[in-house]
Amino acid sequence: MFPSLDEVIGELRTISEDETIEPGSRLATIDVDSLDILEWVYEIEERAGIQFDESLYDPKLLEDATVAELYDGLRAQAQG
Repeated sequence: MFPSLDEVIGELRTISEDETIEPGSRLATIDVDSLDILEWVYEIEERAGIQFDESLYDPKLLEDATVAELYDGLRAQAQG
């Protein structure tokens, strides 16, 4: 089952130890190691029972993406 936006934001807050993260927070501004972000995405994949297209991990795309935009992209692929 695909996690809700609130669930994935809660997980990201835990990973980054930053309770101010919101759907509109830019990924590039979150003070967390990029490997932690990938682990977070892999956990979403595992829970959803799918594998996301690696194009979603393009650093140029992620530089300006918000948490909600990445989530929407992941969810769209899961429903695809």
